[in-house]
Amino acid sequence: MKYIVSISGGKDSTACLLYALNNLNRDDVIPVFCDTKWEHELTYEYLDYLEHKLNISIIRLESEGMLSLCIRKKFMPNRIMRFCTKELKIKPFNKWLYENFVSKNIDFIVIQGIRREESKSRENTLTFVEKKQTYKGKSFIVKTLYPIAYWSEKEVFEYIAKNGIEVNPLYKRGFTRVGCYPCVFNSKYELMLLADDEEYLQRLRNLENEISKILNKKVTFFPPERDKFLRSKSLFAPPDYQVV
Repeated sequence: MKYIVSISGGKDSTACLLYALNNLNRDDVIPVFCDTKWEHELTYEYLDYLEHKLNISIIRLESEGMLSLCIRKKFMPNRIMRFCTKELKIKPFNKWLYENFVSKNIDFIVIQGIRREESKSRENTLTFVEKKQTYKGKSFIVKTLYPIAYWSEKEVFEYIAKNGIEVNPLYKRGFTRVGCYPCVFNSKYELMLLADDEEYLQRLRNLENEISKILNKKVTFFPPERDKFLRSKSLFAPPDYQVV
C-alpha cells in the first residue's frame, strides 16, 4: 500500500505529511505537489526546505498554469466559479494517479489536509471516504484519508512545531491562505498585504490585462469591491491571527 500525501505548502498539508511520516512506513509515503504556476516563490522554497529537513522527495506535477488556463477559458476564476482547482490541481493529480497506480493495479490511499473547522461546507468531513474520479472517461475509486479532520488550527500549528518544522513564511507575513498567490478566497487584509508585493501584484495585473484584451473589456481578478483593497494599506487593522 502506498500513501500519497497531497502537499500545497500550507500548514494543514504539512501536518498531514508529518503525521504520515510519523505513523507509516516512510518508504510507502509519497508527497505530491500540484504546481498551479501561480504560487509565491516562498512556497517553492518551503517545499525545498521540507525535502531537506525531512530527507524526502516531493513529486511536483506540472499544470498548464493560471495564465494559460484563463486564456483558454476566456475567463478568470472567482469564489463561485472556482474552476482553477479542478483544472490546475485535480485533473493533473488524477492523471498521475491513473497512470502510476490505477493502471498498474497498485493499491494506494490519498492523504489530504481538510479540517471540519475550516468552513461550513467541510463541517461534516469524515476521516475516511471513497471518491469516484475519472481520467479520459475511465472511472476509478480513490480512497482518501483526512487524518486531521477534527483538529483545530491551533493543534495544527502546535503539531508542526512539536516536530521541529517551520511553517510557510507567508503565514508570518500575515497570510492565512498560502496555496496560490493570490487566491480568490484571500481576505481583504491579505489583499492589502499583496498591495505591498509589487512583483506579484504586477503578475496579477498582467493576467487581468491579457483577459481584458481577449474580452475587449476591463476585468479584474477580484470584484471591484474587493479589488480596491489592493490599493490601500491602512483601511483596518490585521486580524487576530498568530503563528505559534
